[in-house]
Amino acid sequence: MNERWRRGGRGPRRDTKPKPLGDKCNPACPLFRCSQNALMFTKKYQRGKMITVVMCRLVGDKCIGYKCQYAYCERKYLLPDGRCAWVLRRKESEKEEDEFLKEMKEEEKELGRLKSKLRDLDDLL
Repeated sequence: MNERWRRGGRGPRRDTKPKPLGDKCNPACPLFRCSQNALMFTKKYQRGKMITVVMCRLVGDKCIGYKCQYAYCERKYLLPDGRCAWVLRRKESEKEEDEFLKEMKEEEKELGRLKSKLRDLDDLL
């Protein structure tokens, strides 16, 4: 019997990461869902390469993604304006890391200055 079936796991695995386009939600993302269960993935050849096209069974055309009233993200990353909250958090954490590294470099410089001043004072004593 399938291991996933025994665990009762429906939907994506825990280690699945979103795959947005830029900062917008992507209908081909493994976390993107349709509440009407109308998403259909098809393969199409375009200029000699196979691409995945996400279709909507309700309309019979390409999925419009976050603009659809039935669209949602399984991990609730889809924001009302179509942006992916996962990307925004990641960008925010990168900024915080950069700021932290800048502060550390400044503190190291200041420590070096203080050490040199202490050396000068030890020479005088």
